[in-house]
Amino acid sequence: MIAALLLAAAPVLAAERPAKSELSQDITVKSRAAGAAGVQVAPPSASKPVIDEVLRSLSLGRGARGPAAERIRTGGDSSRYARPFPEPPFLVMSPANIVALYDEWTFEVFDDSGEIAWKSEGVGMLNDKIDWDGGGPDGRLAVVAGRSYHYRFTGRRAGRAFVIESDPVPLKSFTHREYAGETRLEADLTLFFDDKEAVLVRSSAQWIDALGSRLRSGEPRADGNYKIELAVKDMRGKLAADRAKALRKALAKSLVVAPERVVVSLMPALRGEAVSAFLPPSKGAALRIE
Repeated sequence: MIAALLLAAAPVLAAERPAKSELSQDITVKSRAAGAAGVQVAPPSASKPVIDEVLRSLSLGRGARGPAAERIRTGGDSSRYARPFPEPPFLVMSPANIVALYDEWTFEVFDDSGEIAWKSEGVGMLNDKIDWDGGGPDGRLAVVAGRSYHYRFTGRRAGRAFVIESDPVPLKSFTHREYAGETRLEADLTLFFDDKEAVLVRSSAQWIDALGSRLRSGEPRADGNYKIELAVKDMRGKLAADRAKALRKALAKSLVVAPERVVVSLMPALRGEAVSAFLPPSKGAALRIE
């Protein structure tokens, strides 16, 4: 009896096995579909400050061995410095020249011997231009006629630095406002005399005429004379006296005055050998001639 029942149930059990296999396959497919509709997680991305830092510093601040340097031109009319007695500023840097980010900065002016003539530093991004009028750290005159100058801007951020340097600006002559109110017109001595010579070189005529023109355009001094300084290494030598005499004669001719009215004082060459003329303080509106 029992054997007969088992034999009768065997086909039924055999028929139910495929149904279980189909059900298991169906569950597996549904499980995959449900997983595809789950929460999507975006890959990590850099924050905007990080992106800005990378993009803006691609050309500046690259390299781990020290600050990278990118040279730029000073901009503007460079021929202005070649004309007699250009007005300040002599070096100008605009924030528009900087594309990298920085938190602190240093601005230095160097002469052609590598000495620092002027330095300034600050924190934060620059909003206004930086310029140099020829003064030194103590406010005294630092620029010397006959020398070249360039600036170096260093920006720093998060332990990294970049450097921007200008092209050198040669200053054969310049104009400078003195604290006493006078205006100094200074030119390199080699524009007037050859080495160890007391005779004016032919090309000095344009500088003599430029000095005469500026002196005539200014207001007269109280004594009616014209103030000139000749800075030389040996003030007591005959060469210095002969050069002073030649200058006096040439300037008197340009100014159309008696040589006695052109007072040439010999001075020690503390900053360099040069010829300087001085305009008295103006009593009216400032006069600017280049």
